[in-house]
Amino acid sequence: MVGFRGNVGSTGKGILIGILSAFGSASVAIAVLAIFFFFRYTQQGRVLLDRIGRPGEYDDEQAFAQEEAEALESMDELQQAEYLRAKAFIQVNPPETMQTDISLSQFLAIQEKGVSAWEFEPELEIANCFVEARTEIEFFDSECSVQSNLPVPKQNEVYYWEAKIYDKPETSLISIGMTTKPYPLFRLPGFHKTSVAYLSTGHRRYNQPFTPAGYGPEYVQGDVIGVGYRPRTGTIFFTRNGKKLDDAVHGLKSQNFFPTVGANGPCTVHVNFGQMGFVFIEANVKKWGLAPMTGSLAPPPPYGSEQGSILLETGREGHHPTQWWQHETGQSRTRSGTIRMTYPMSPGPAQSPTDISLAQLAHIPSQSDVGEGSSGVPNLPNVAHEQDGGTLRPSTDGNAVVPPPEYSSPLHSPPHSDHGEQPTPSTPPPNSRSPPIPSYDAAMRNDGVPRQGH
Repeated sequence: MVGFRGNVGSTGKGILIGILSAFGSASVAIAVLAIFFFFRYTQQGRVLLDRIGRPGEYDDEQAFAQEEAEALESMDELQQAEYLRAKAFIQVNPPETMQTDISLSQFLAIQEKGVSAWEFEPELEIANCFVEARTEIEFFDSECSVQSNLPVPKQNEVYYWEAKIYDKPETSLISIGMTTKPYPLFRLPGFHKTSVAYLSTGHRRYNQPFTPAGYGPEYVQGDVIGVGYRPRTGTIFFTRNGKKLDDAVHGLKSQNFFPTVGANGPCTVHVNFGQMGFVFIEANVKKWGLAPMTGSLAPPPPYGSEQGSILLETGREGHHPTQWWQHETGQSRTRSGTIRMTYPMSPGPAQSPTDISLAQLAHIPSQSDVGEGSSGVPNLPNVAHEQDGGTLRPSTDGNAVVPPPEYSSPLHSPPHSDHGEQPTPSTPPPNSRSPPIPSYDAAMRNDGVPRQGH
């Protein structure tokens, strides 16, 4: 009886211990889960965006509102107006709301032009900077930023570009970095979401308009600042004069970043997207430029080019360009004087005043009668001179006159014609008589046989 009770007591203790152990394990698991969810969803405080642990870069709304109120108190009226203007712009145009992926036309432009497809496009409403030769930026006397027309690609492991400070007064502040679209370009990069920048004061700004964080040395005129982006890890880093600085941010994988340069005073910055060699040697060796220097796609033929086009060349086969004839004037002699010969305005066989040689002109004595008529032009071999237009046309009568050895001017001028010009010594016209023909009676006296004159 005593043994039976002992067995029952030991069995009950075992069952009790098992039940307590199960409840204990469940209680511990519930407690761990409760603690996890408590810290996961109910903890208040700063949530760091860059996961580095630097102060001043958080996105907690309550803490940000408190810091905003403190910063507005220390700003002057102009700074407050600019900040509130940028805040209103962001509320109307939230970051990353535009379609900024590289389109097909942009992709073809990159293939055709290479790295030359990237250029800076200043905002027309903010005419405070000037872009020359695509990548040479000149800023003036007020705050302004300028973005590139294309985002940084994401196919390669690293993309890199550099900006050289060609001119920078001590009073000007320069900010070089990356931004998304839309972005208030009347503010510097790094001051608003989603942007990161390296300032000429040596600070780094990441979504921070109030308190910048220390990052690297200051940069002045002549320095070269580089910006690198690793799409796989979402890391952005900076270089100064070929030396790499610490990584600025991490985890920015989904955004499309645009190279951005801003300044609040007069300065000049030249950007190198890869069209030239980089100061950062590793970027040169590994070819971290945004695109190849030259494109791989042949450009389309230029407008107005007819070489190599079968259609255009065929259309011009029957076309002859209009010839502009050079009108030369010659001189000719008529029975009334010297006249000026002009060639026809319409295209025709080229003629010159020397087509008719003077050696073919027959000599006429000054005493001979040239006859009457409206023309008074001598009959040349196969050539006749018409005064109706000043042209020379072949003769149809076929009369030929043997020319004398040389030409000599007559001693006396023949009678004037209607034109009032001097005649040209030549053979007598067809209707002239040399010598005069005798009468019929005189001809019949000599043996009754008519005789011809000459």
